[in-house]
Amino acid sequence: MSQSYSRNVGSRSAGVQARPTGGKGHVPSWSRSSNEDRVSPLHLTPREDEVIQAGALDDAVEPPYNNARGSWWRFVPRRVRPISFRKVVILGLIVTLLGASFICTTRDSGVPYVQKPALIDAYIPPMPPPPAGYTIPGEAGHPVEWLRKNTFLDLEDLSAQQVQMLIDTRPKAAFMSLVRNEEVEDMVASITQIEARFNKRETHQYDWVFFNNEEFSEEFKEAVSKATYSQCHFERINVTNWRIPSFIDETRFDVGRQFMGRIGVGKAWLQSYHHMCRWNAGLFALEDRLKDYDWFWRVEPGVKFYCDIKYDVFRFMQENNMSYGFNMAILDDARSFPSLWEHTKDFIDSNGELIHPDADFNWLLHDPKDRDETLHPSTGIQHASGDGEYNNCQFYSNFEIGSLEFFRGEEHQAYFDHLDRAGGFYYERYGDAPVHTLSVNMFLPRTQIWYFRDIGYAHGLCEQCPPHEHQLLLGSEPNGQVPREVGQQANESEPKTLDFETLVIGPFESFGSKRREWDEVARDVKRQMGVPGLSCGCTTSAIDNNNAKLVPFESKQRKPSDPCIRKFLGGRWLVRKNKMSDFSSDTGNSAGSDDAEYILDGRESNPIQ
Repeated sequence: MSQSYSRNVGSRSAGVQARPTGGKGHVPSWSRSSNEDRVSPLHLTPREDEVIQAGALDDAVEPPYNNARGSWWRFVPRRVRPISFRKVVILGLIVTLLGASFICTTRDSGVPYVQKPALIDAYIPPMPPPPAGYTIPGEAGHPVEWLRKNTFLDLEDLSAQQVQMLIDTRPKAAFMSLVRNEEVEDMVASITQIEARFNKRETHQYDWVFFNNEEFSEEFKEAVSKATYSQCHFERINVTNWRIPSFIDETRFDVGRQFMGRIGVGKAWLQSYHHMCRWNAGLFALEDRLKDYDWFWRVEPGVKFYCDIKYDVFRFMQENNMSYGFNMAILDDARSFPSLWEHTKDFIDSNGELIHPDADFNWLLHDPKDRDETLHPSTGIQHASGDGEYNNCQFYSNFEIGSLEFFRGEEHQAYFDHLDRAGGFYYERYGDAPVHTLSVNMFLPRTQIWYFRDIGYAHGLCEQCPPHEHQLLLGSEPNGQVPREVGQQANESEPKTLDFETLVIGPFESFGSKRREWDEVARDVKRQMGVPGLSCGCTTSAIDNNNAKLVPFESKQRKPSDPCIRKFLGGRWLVRKNKMSDFSSDTGNSAGSDDAEYILDGRESNPIQ
């Protein structure tokens, strides 16, 4: 049976035919207002005179509600009428609160809250305090300020003109390796890492120069050339630079190297090793192939580079007036060069005019805490403390970045010739590392020596890993990817790094659950003036880790009271939490086993805080 439903609107009435029910003609129910639910459906066919008046029904159902609002309220849907005003008020309050919260949380004193490069983990390199009275010239910028402005996480942050400018003004620099044909696999591994971490950038792509005392094989040339897009040069060392000099007594050399080999001095019995140390100490800079370059980066086969390097290292050296860069300072075996310091003092006495007036190498001398019963004559160096004896600290020269102008210069070559004529590279085992260390600290001011703590590096027993952004394990990265170590497989359960943009928006979802993230951001905002965070595939190590690995545990040589790198940095790096055993003790000799006793352990991304 069909039904009809009529409503009377004003003076007019309109009949609405009811929908059919049952059978194939069934149509899904129409939606009805809430007030319509109050009227029971009629199962009788109404006559025309039984039409219900719509207005009367409205007044019967909700007369007080409609009368209080006037006729205009009739045009508002019934479902909205009872709560519309309340919805508007609540919505307005929410919008106002969110807007005020956003403004308050994004306000910062002079520092944009979101900018490129990334701000989450700011790294500030550890630096020694400048000499007393030293001020940076007005036209020169501070190295850390340079790093802030010239560290780019992606070249897309730069315009095409800026990229081209960096390419056109690229320093004349090259990677330099002394390598043998049989080390091809290790050399390719080192090249691959350097290329991935640094040199693949369009603005870098520096040449590779390989040296060998023999001719390079075609297999070696092909393998290493395929590992880089840069130009490769293969050079055979001049035979005069790889043989026993005429002024050396070969019999004395043979006796000496056999003796040092028996007492455990590393590789001292190998004649080729003495040639290598001599060549690396001074002759390398005179090779014809390097005359076209101003800067070199020494890369050994079989080393590891852990961290992405997002700035031009050579440009940093050039524009900040640096002459030498290192990333590890270690304690060496004094049995390798027992006469080195005596010959160095003789050179200083005879060539005092060559010593830089601002040279400061007290960190290389034993201090009163390192004294023993034997007193040695003073070197005559101003401001030297203790007895003026060399403490055997050195820059680990297997990694070094330097100025070829310096190593070709008068001062270094005069010092090298003095040591060479004394026979120390053959009668003893003078290494290139202590020679470079003493030379750099005699002929350069401390402000021209740079500690590349941000370059994660490992060679054999010696390795160091700087603080980096993987330490912050909150949220996820903007691209949803999890940074992993090289070769590590993806794992959905891995903790993800902090997503800065999510933190800006996320707290509005649940203030309570995001409290810890906001605390992290509050601390990070204080670090905004640092260098953008590092990306490394290693676990951060203490700053003085592995500083004594070249010194045998049983060695009786006098050792400094603090690790070598701390002596170089000085200042707060030498402050201990409490008085404990010296670095020279058995526990200290294990290279970093007592690092917790220091106020700073080197795991801080910002040691200035």
